[in-house]
Amino acid sequence: MLYDPSRMALRNVLVFALGGARYALELRWVREVVSVNAITPVPTAPAAIAGTMNFRGAIVPVIGPAALFAPNPPPDRARLPRVGDQAILVDVEGTRAAVPADRIDEVTTLMEAPREPGKGDAVVDAKGKSIPLLDPPAILAEVLWRVTEAAERLAARLSGEKPDKASP
Repeated sequence: MLYDPSRMALRNVLVFALGGARYALELRWVREVVSVNAITPVPTAPAAIAGTMNFRGAIVPVIGPAALFAPNPPPDRARLPRVGDQAILVDVEGTRAAVPADRIDEVTTLMEAPREPGKGDAVVDAKGKSIPLLDPPAILAEVLWRVTEAAERLAARLSGEKPDKASP
């Protein structure tokens, strides 16, 4: 299929950098950009959860690189968020989470990139570079799946059951 700009949709996005690469989030999912004051580690939480942070009295999970770059995050992008970093609060059907960011580049409207087999959605910036478009519903589903799996393993271990051999 040839690239036909007249057939590509426009997306309102927030473009940010994380781990040396640029990503975009559709504005419909973005609630606010905040500075991380403190991250509280969660014992026994899977790598999909970097910790939690307090946002106006609510406990918000901070998404770890393992969920953002599933299934295999590159080592150079595996840094966990730190105090002072920025975080993008996303909201999917009432579930709020924080996506870490090294910097916010822009809030803009960009054209969808032509779809490539085996790759997710992307947008094209003013220089013609493709920017991966992250999918918050899929990311939060991945996080929920990993947290549920970790909770089941912990419950089995605490009850004295032998863990399922198929689980990692």
